[in-house]
Amino acid sequence: MTNGVYPAKKKDGTKYYRAAVTYKQKHISLGSFRTEKAAGAAYALAGNILRGNEEYLPEDYERVVQGSDGRGRKVSGKAGAGQTGEGQTGAGQKRTVQTGYTLGFDKWIMLINLKKTGIYSNNPIYLYGKYFIYFLDRNTELKFDADEMFFYGKHRIQKRGGHLFYSDYGMQCSLLARYGVKSFSVKNRDYYFKNGDETDFRYGNLVVVNRFRGVYTKEAGGRKIYEVKIHFIGSLKVGTYTDETEAAIAYNKAADSLEEAVRRRQNPIKENGKSTDVENKMLGKTEAAGTNYAERKNIRKDLADDKRRKKSLDERPDPFLDQNQKNGVKNEKNDLQNQKNFKKYRKWTRNFMDGVSKREYINIYETLEFSKSFKKYLMKM
Repeated sequence: MTNGVYPAKKKDGTKYYRAAVTYKQKHISLGSFRTEKAAGAAYALAGNILRGNEEYLPEDYERVVQGSDGRGRKVSGKAGAGQTGEGQTGAGQKRTVQTGYTLGFDKWIMLINLKKTGIYSNNPIYLYGKYFIYFLDRNTELKFDADEMFFYGKHRIQKRGGHLFYSDYGMQCSLLARYGVKSFSVKNRDYYFKNGDETDFRYGNLVVVNRFRGVYTKEAGGRKIYEVKIHFIGSLKVGTYTDETEAAIAYNKAADSLEEAVRRRQNPIKENGKSTDVENKMLGKTEAAGTNYAERKNIRKDLADDKRRKKSLDERPDPFLDQNQKNGVKNEKNDLQNQKNFKKYRKWTRNFMDGVSKREYINIYETLEFSKSFKKYLMKM
């Protein structure tokens, strides 16, 4: 058996060969191959890369690897093309290494980077001084600061539908989110690339303009102002502020105010301030509650009927809405009579205020003022 080659069998009994090389006490798998000769060629080429005197670059892949017998010599036919090489592409899908290549491109990048830096990465990364290139595939290169090398050495970047992401503890995380870009952000409005290269993720190139949810930076009179908007059956202007932190907290306060208004609308009380009899029974405040078994049974039945009735009303829009409009009932454009509409917007995600103490947050929160239009909207609700 050739050095560095190990026979193995698939579930269906098909025989194949695995190749691996050891370098500086590091055991490195080179992949799976159909023939012993192809596996041996891969082992010889890996040894030549790691222990030879020549320094290789990523663009040398075609010249060195294609059809090589492991020592830089061409082989006839497809002797060097026996690699099945089932691994992961940049999109996380199975692929077979192209015929005529002794080593896959990803493995080639890992080995020449190991030879240059002495650092082995599980992903196709090549270090250039203060930055490194992550090869998503042979035609797609992503550029990062050298400080990120150890993170991306353990987290494989994938691409689906034009979006770049990586897996972390079983979760799919957006690549842009790692640099402070929110999921709702719009390119060239909330963030932009200084040099225009969308594959350059170095910190000095990726500029985040709007860091907080609902906060938009604008220029007025030669100075920055921060406009706050919140979405609730349309876009509502909360106010304009001179400080970004105040603007972010204003969004949180607006979300609190809207949620409180929605709760009041969903659970109305009578004009005299007293809740309905059924609600009193739910709170255990009626004199009849718990007096005897028969009355307690009737109360439970009333509560169940009331719950079913409320559920059926919540699941369908108000059938008399259009008729009410015809009858002249006061009804604003964004009225919340349709339960489905305001149930949909029951929760808002708040801005996380890192670096702001609790006391400072409360002081800003209590002194903030909304715009007149937003105050008027809250009063109508």
